[in-house]
Amino acid sequence: MNSKLKVLQFIPSLKVSDGGTTTYMQQLAPSLGKLCELHVCVSGNLEDCVPLEGCEVHSISGGLLHLNTMKSQWLALLEQIKPDVVHVNCCWLPQMALVSIWTKMHFKGRPNAPKLFLTPHGMLEPWILSRNYWTKKLPAILLYQRRAIGICDCIIATSEEEKQHIIELGWNTHVSVVQNGIDVEKVEVKTSWSDPCNLLFMSRVHPKKGLEILIDSLERLYQKNPDSKVQLSIVGDGDLPYVDRLKSMVNNRSLTNRITFVGPVYGNSKWDLIRKADILILPSYSENYGLIVAESLASGTPVITTTGTPWHSIQSESCGWWVSPDVESLLKVLESLDNLTAEDMKNMGTKARLLAENDCSISAKVSLLYQLYISNNT
Repeated sequence: MNSKLKVLQFIPSLKVSDGGTTTYMQQLAPSLGKLCELHVCVSGNLEDCVPLEGCEVHSISGGLLHLNTMKSQWLALLEQIKPDVVHVNCCWLPQMALVSIWTKMHFKGRPNAPKLFLTPHGMLEPWILSRNYWTKKLPAILLYQRRAIGICDCIIATSEEEKQHIIELGWNTHVSVVQNGIDVEKVEVKTSWSDPCNLLFMSRVHPKKGLEILIDSLERLYQKNPDSKVQLSIVGDGDLPYVDRLKSMVNNRSLTNRITFVGPVYGNSKWDLIRKADILILPSYSENYGLIVAESLASGTPVITTTGTPWHSIQSESCGWWVSPDVESLLKVLESLDNLTAEDMKNMGTKARLLAENDCSISAKVSLLYQLYISNNT
């Protein structure tokens, strides 16, 4: 008889274009699957999903036009697996809330009811909440989101900052912190460093990522120092109108020879770009974690990021910069790059890898998550 804890995780999709949440599941599943019987369910077509190790992947119907079908399929999956833990990922889509609500209602009064976990993945951060608040967020809060969060047995935040923000909402105070992580040992470290000229932005191209202020900062840098060798590659996908707006911004300021839009890059090509870059830059207004930062550190590439992320350790460990998400703060960092040598970058890169080994290992994070599952399931 299989005595392993049964865990069913639900996530909207596992498309490669989903970025951080898909990468999170790819890192999580192999390690978590060693500790429990792990099932992962998506809403939609399995053919669109990246492969996951260490688990069995299921799908249920997606879309608001198929809610009755979705509900019956979800309840059937619950009865088939009989999970000890149901762990929902992400917020704001009605499907995410309904899965939580359906689970609680289905097992109401039963002694074998699974414990319900939620990882918002930064989607309850103040910056996210404030966007389209009156037209999208408030209706969702009133209709389903607040209830779905309130019924959870445990909310998983990925930083102390995110935990505090969730508690301040007042919807659910049962919040624990489990940082994301990566399989650091599998990440190849770069073997050479150069003077810091080539900046790499690699993430979803989205307004919260601060690309406008980065472009403003670079424009001012070039105005003050026309001979600056600093260049930026923007790697990632996003909504076409927003990407086009950024491209127009760069073109109108005659920066196309210094700022390049590469588009999305995946697999080995992604890791090659991280290692070839002198510095990774993530100027976000809000990040619950930022897996690309961990990936860059593990590769030995120093990082520039902002206080909108939980990465204060890169500054305290002297392997990058952690500054306010504004033009002046970014400009000061960019100006300071001219004073750094390849040897400086090598020293920072060595410390970056050490920080990744000490703080970013996925096995330690998964062990903590598993202990939360057990403690909340007894």
